[in-house]
Amino acid sequence: MTVVSAHHLGKRYPGAGAGDRWALRGVGFELPRGEALAVVGENGSGKSTLLDLLMGVTSSSEGEVRIAGKRVSLVDPGAGFFAELTGRENAMQSALLSGLGGKEAQARVAEVREIAELGEHFEQPLRTYSAGMAMRLGFAVAAAATEADVVIVDEVLAVGDGYFQRRCIDRLRERRARGTTLVIASHDLHALRGLCDRALWLRGGRAERLGAAAEVLEAYEEHLRRRAEETRGPAPGRQGTGEVSVLDVRLANEAGTTISELPEGGTLRVEVDFEALQSIEAPVMGVAIFRDDGVYCYGPNTRGEDRLAGTYRGRYRLTALFERLALLPGSYEVSVAFYDRDHVYAYAWHHRLYPFRIAGAREEHGVVRLAHRFLVEKVNGA
Repeated sequence: MTVVSAHHLGKRYPGAGAGDRWALRGVGFELPRGEALAVVGENGSGKSTLLDLLMGVTSSSEGEVRIAGKRVSLVDPGAGFFAELTGRENAMQSALLSGLGGKEAQARVAEVREIAELGEHFEQPLRTYSAGMAMRLGFAVAAAATEADVVIVDEVLAVGDGYFQRRCIDRLRERRARGTTLVIASHDLHALRGLCDRALWLRGGRAERLGAAAEVLEAYEEHLRRRAEETRGPAPGRQGTGEVSVLDVRLANEAGTTISELPEGGTLRVEVDFEALQSIEAPVMGVAIFRDDGVYCYGPNTRGEDRLAGTYRGRYRLTALFERLALLPGSYEVSVAFYDRDHVYAYAWHHRLYPFRIAGAREEHGVVRLAHRFLVEKVNGA
């Protein structure tokens, strides 16, 4: 059964001088019950316009949208709240407006309180909330609306701290498991890979690619890498939801001696001492190497390695061996990361915090040295 359908969808805004501007044009897709669609694209690509059309916030200039069932928006968490009402009162008002009454409304408010985790602030006026607290309340109200058949999400995966972001993702997973159809726009490609079956890449208001999430997101990520001269990705730093603590990271050579410099073609040994602070099932553990200007060189992880599956709790040492490292001479930085089993959110991510150098006298250009030969032959008649 098709729950969401968009056919030749377009939105035009009047322009001055240069004529009208199409924010979206020629976009179409269909979603059955329980499927999740990721919507990706750079700023200005038409993502928010598409979500507004799906929610009915604005009307299309051409084409049509059909939604079978009730929809709820996580596009603007908190829209429609009143600043003088408390979190509880806003949640109650939302429940009553959705058609609930009596005990059902009270149960809905209790669920909102549990999801938002605002503590005593739940009983305070909204005007006393920070922006992050208001977004938490808005997400909780929408996430508790279990009667919705379609949930439309715009960057809610960035709400609050790492812990609450994980809660957001888990709630969306639960909704999908119950048959809710999801449309999610986000820049968090890791989360989208774990949540979505299909993906739509918008570029300049048009559909650049539509298909299986893994293929579309890989193509979009490659597009972003090609623009690396303009944007080098996130700055070095630490983040994560906190279930894993990285205790120590040591860079060593093949003999196990700590190094800050490695000869060209040598073996790099990355030893990561970590502690799982609670039981974690089959975490994805990874080590990545970046050039010091931010170029992503290589980043393998343990996803799919059954021998490393199992439940982790307590202290461990992860060792990654990069044998006969083919990187050219220069300065590099190591990242280490621990993700949930679906590779959606990071328990701990130390990004580009562990530097080392590759030493060598040869003058070569690029990032890696590939095995090669040159052959020159005389061509008769030339």
